[in-house]
Amino acid sequence: MASLRLLISAAGTALVLTLPTTTAYATPSVVADNCAKALAVAEKTQKDYESWLKWYNDLIAQGGHPGITERQALADAKADRDRAASQAQRICGP
Repeated sequence: MASLRLLISAAGTALVLTLPTTTAYATPSVVADNCAKALAVAEKTQKDYESWLKWYNDLIAQGGHPGITERQALADAKADRDRAASQAQRICGP
């Protein structure tokens, strides 16, 4: 009876030791994929913001007066850029 418990205990321990190893190899590829996607989104929103900022500055340089809609569009682009950069930093790490 004692040898049966010892055998079951050893089998259980072996099973527990093999489980974390299997999941540890699957995690990095998922994180790398998510990081690449987050970086792509952050780069796109950065380009969008730069485009809006250039348009806004050109409008002012030509003597225009940006209204509430134009200022809000620029602020929204900046908020999207900041949000995407923060998200990428959280996903990819420091």
